[in-house]
Amino acid sequence: MKKTKRWLCLAIGLSMVAGLSFTSCKKDDIPAEEITVYMPDGAPALALAGLMSQDTLGDGVTYRVVNAAQIAATTTNADREKNADLCVMPINAAAKLHGESGEYTMLGAVTHGNLYMIEVLTANDVVPPEPIFEGYTAENLSTLIGKKVGVLQINNVPGLTFKAVLNKHGIPWQEMTSAGSVAVDKVNLVALTDASAVTSVSAKCFVIAEPAATAQAKNNFSIVGDLQSLYGGENGYPQAVLLAKTELVESKSAWLKEFAVKVQESAVWLASASGNEVVAAVNAHMADADMTTSLKAPLLTADVLGRCGVRFAYAGDIKDEATAFLEDLITVNAQATKLPTEAFFWAYTP
Repeated sequence: MKKTKRWLCLAIGLSMVAGLSFTSCKKDDIPAEEITVYMPDGAPALALAGLMSQDTLGDGVTYRVVNAAQIAATTTNADREKNADLCVMPINAAAKLHGESGEYTMLGAVTHGNLYMIEVLTANDVVPPEPIFEGYTAENLSTLIGKKVGVLQINNVPGLTFKAVLNKHGIPWQEMTSAGSVAVDKVNLVALTDASAVTSVSAKCFVIAEPAATAQAKNNFSIVGDLQSLYGGENGYPQAVLLAKTELVESKSAWLKEFAVKVQESAVWLASASGNEVVAAVNAHMADADMTTSLKAPLLTADVLGRCGVRFAYAGDIKDEATAFLEDLITVNAQATKLPTEAFFWAYTP
């Protein structure tokens, strides 16, 4: 559904930024042919912010940004007509819910990792002649053995990925409980309730996502580790993926091919967009008109946006990479996801 009257002024302002104009505006229900695109707030919404910045009432597409906890429900309604036509969600949830169902097809990945390690650097971290601590690498990650590491969403992608990184480098770990003790021969993982908990939890370092990682600079934290690099080098891993109803893949193949190109262009737009433009685009498409995005304009600098891993990669091109990542997550937790069928991956590549 296009935004209602309370949002029309903002929508019109966005159209002017994009060089567009409205000829008429009215409050309508979603037409039967309207294509709905749902995405969770945060980094996944960044991937489609460029498209949302150019959204118009008559383009046949409705974008809705929801709380991350609600995204799975947008594809699992018993009334399939009410489900999203396209949806962005974490790859583990996408594969677990729809990897075998046949109801949705993965078009591609829209983000490739935005997870970083942060800590407060002290004089002990300065190792002459280097002026500052260089950060965690494959060579020194084992120095975390015997120490505590705070992890955001320890049972979801952030925690699963960090555990997979430790497994890749042969580093033992354990999840700590309130009654547990620190193991001297393992990395001790402590669950964080949210990113702000880094100031109240005692740990050597913390694993959280951008832009929240940069936001903690106000509390003297520095980024000291890049999980994307630690996991798989420059390409990171497919973190958030774009799904489409399989019936849409079959009936609107040409339209989806054009839409995929626009998603690629949206990432290009993001590279030069201002924080205010990004936040305005997302706020104009919140599913709940009483909510605003968690994204903060002052934080969305070019450097921070660059660390959010936003780029589109076709499913057919990254099928092996995606499968390997899912296998790593299953090794961490067999219930975290499933290996999808071949048909789950969109066969099209340009």
